[in-house]
Amino acid sequence: MQDLPRIFAHFKKKCVPLNDVNKMQQKILTYINQHQLLKKEQPVLVACSGGADSVALLHLLVQMGYSCTALHCNFHLRGEESNRDEQFITTLCEQWHCPILVQHFDTTTYAQQHKLSIEMAARQLRYAWFEEVRQTTNAQAIAVAHHQDDNIETALLNLIRGTGIQGLTGMRPQNGYIVRPLLDCKRSDIEQYLQAHQISYVTDSSNLTTDYTRNKIRLQLIPLLNSINPSFEGVMATNMQNFKATERIYARYVAQQKKIWYQEKEGKIIINLSGLKEQMEAESLLYEWIKDFKIHPAEVSKILHAQTGKRFVNKHCSMEVKRSPVKGNKILIIEDLRANKA
Repeated sequence: MQDLPRIFAHFKKKCVPLNDVNKMQQKILTYINQHQLLKKEQPVLVACSGGADSVALLHLLVQMGYSCTALHCNFHLRGEESNRDEQFITTLCEQWHCPILVQHFDTTTYAQQHKLSIEMAARQLRYAWFEEVRQTTNAQAIAVAHHQDDNIETALLNLIRGTGIQGLTGMRPQNGYIVRPLLDCKRSDIEQYLQAHQISYVTDSSNLTTDYTRNKIRLQLIPLLNSINPSFEGVMATNMQNFKATERIYARYVAQQKKIWYQEKEGKIIINLSGLKEQMEAESLLYEWIKDFKIHPAEVSKILHAQTGKRFVNKHCSMEVKRSPVKGNKILIIEDLRANKA
């Protein structure tokens, strides 16, 4: 902890007055209003790790007059560095007169018990706690610091994993109670903002390694793509906007066809496979209707063209291909086996 005086030296500087709305603040405020993410008169929770992005988000929202409470997770994955981050953000909030809540997690044990990667375990723990606090405090939203660079990384990650066109559109400004006020900002914009206001932050050393898939994309793949096309990130941002427009058209077509070939009756789902097979992109349509049952894309063709009597079963659903007693059409009958049905 010997370096704490140096880390906190910037706190001697006064924060920018609320009436000094700079370009970055104005950009964020415009984005918040455009997407109706937050209201000034209601409390908001701000996820804050102590890193550059979340520190900038907290500072921006506090400066713009939002009633903020910071949320910090100590996952105990990096030894003394995890405790350093907690002390840093706690001191920061004291200096900014911002309430803070801190939660400790045994992330490694949780990951082992639930057979998850450390990344996924931390994500589940983090968002479950965020939602618990939101309900307890009756906050309007949970603000997280994802920005444009994160969004590009997410789209590339989804492309690699194969999540379809929706995955290529990246993250949304709002997903339930999760809001992303910085999504229209570049990482360089955030760093310039912090530098201009002489605000320090901590660096998570795990972000500098290639142990995690996202880090490989950030540290290896994106620099390679930039070397091929120096304008790659701008091109990718434009592509993602185009993907969103395409996805909206696609979603309308999927919904229109669903009204014709898909029905729910007596607690079961019935899909007219005979009629569906004659439609354009039948496999894509079927995948969209059954993907929530964790059906692998490679199985969709088998289901669409299966013979009468064929069954497909996993822990989420039971599917059986039958003949309709009325018209003799081949139909797929799905029984939802999920404990908490959507």
